[in-house]
Amino acid sequence: MDKQIRQREKVRFEYELSSQSIPMIWEAVATAPGMASWFADQAAADGKLFTFSWGRHETRQAELINCRQSTYVRFHWTDEEPGTYFEIRIHKNELTQRCMLEITDFAEPGAGDDVKSLWDTSIDALRRCGL
Repeated sequence: MDKQIRQREKVRFEYELSSQSIPMIWEAVATAPGMASWFADQAAADGKLFTFSWGRHETRQAELINCRQSTYVRFHWTDEEPGTYFEIRIHKNELTQRCMLEITDFAEPGAGDDVKSLWDTSIDALRRCGL
């Protein structure tokens, strides 16, 4: 019997940061050492393959599938279906001149709030890093 594949839905979230330094934010979102400071307990990169670890037992790999210097990074989790990704995009708010992060991710139907909660927690950790 074929198991039914549930289509994941694209979700977007936006966060304002206190930092106005795009190079500092870029370092935090596009490098393994930067991502280890807020996104995962440990992060390592081997070319375009990033390995993220949380706690003692959770490890996931993501391939860097696209990026534009100081603008955005897009990763695909290697254990998820093709066509899905998570993207972190940096831009400036025209009114406040503060840097913003726009997150695009994919969630199971009805799980958008759970995904938002995970990103909220990660962005709070990023802010504690001074960004």
